[in-house]
Amino acid sequence: MTSAHKSVARCSSGMTSTSAPNSTAVMRQDDLVDVESVCDELYGLPLDEFTPTRTEREKQAKAAGDKDLAAQIHQLAKPSLVAWLANQLARERADEIRPLLELGAALREATAKGSGEQLRELSRQQRQLVFALVQQARRLANAAGRKVSEDTARGLEDTLRAALADPEAAEALTAGRLTEGMQNIGFGSLAGRDERPASPATGPTAAAAPSPTAGQPALEQRKRAEHDVEQAQSAADEAITERQRAHAQLEAADQMVADTRGRVERVRRELDEALQAQSRAQKDQTRAQVAFDRADRGARDAQQRLADATEGLDRLVR
Repeated sequence: MTSAHKSVARCSSGMTSTSAPNSTAVMRQDDLVDVESVCDELYGLPLDEFTPTRTEREKQAKAAGDKDLAAQIHQLAKPSLVAWLANQLARERADEIRPLLELGAALREATAKGSGEQLRELSRQQRQLVFALVQQARRLANAAGRKVSEDTARGLEDTLRAALADPEAAEALTAGRLTEGMQNIGFGSLAGRDERPASPATGPTAAAAPSPTAGQPALEQRKRAEHDVEQAQSAADEAITERQRAHAQLEAADQMVADTRGRVERVRRELDEALQAQSRAQKDQTRAQVAFDRADRGARDAQQRLADATEGLDRLVR
């Protein structure tokens, strides 16, 4: 799993903020109090504005004589597109992120208790929430003039699932300062559970005491079974998400076919109307040509008669 703490900008010497600001205001030089303030601004900006703004804030810190702050600002990493999308969700859709994190706590509890029915229901809710948040992120990206590829969408899904599975990753997500995406290794407490075996009993009664490891085979089998369920659930989640993605693409393709069919029908109607208009025009042209030929002959005949009459008059006058 990508470490949550490696994926979050180092904005202070202590813990990162547990909640992202709702909006980011443009800072003035006098506002450069600490790196926290700069972080709040930078990780809420459009992605293309991160580097030039960071450079500007670094220059301002140097101009104010704060070399340490300038160095800290210089070290702030530009977020990947996946991290930027997650940060935007944390900042712009905090009310929709919160149910996801609450669901994560419920999933961890249900996994620890081994409640299969509850796990299935919570996993269903998880898929719905993750899918809805990815769609929200797509809309935020479109509004910012960015396209979200399938790889980026999968990276965001992994990041959201990591926040579901791990409280530290959840805190990193809500801080809104991720620099990289995070990955989920699955639910369950196997990785974090303290499983040191109990010390064997000593003393004269040791032989009569039940073995502290007597129940271990069954426990290990249950652990393996839980692990298998987690792996299968993860695979099922990915398959369902892929199906949802494919279905969305199919719907988009269907709509495109419907749109193009409508355009083709409109063009065909226009072509039919144009051909009919052309036919009428050609008939009109034929009739006009006949009328012109008749008028032309009449005009020539009239001119000839005029010439003949003029010549007869001339002979009489002479």
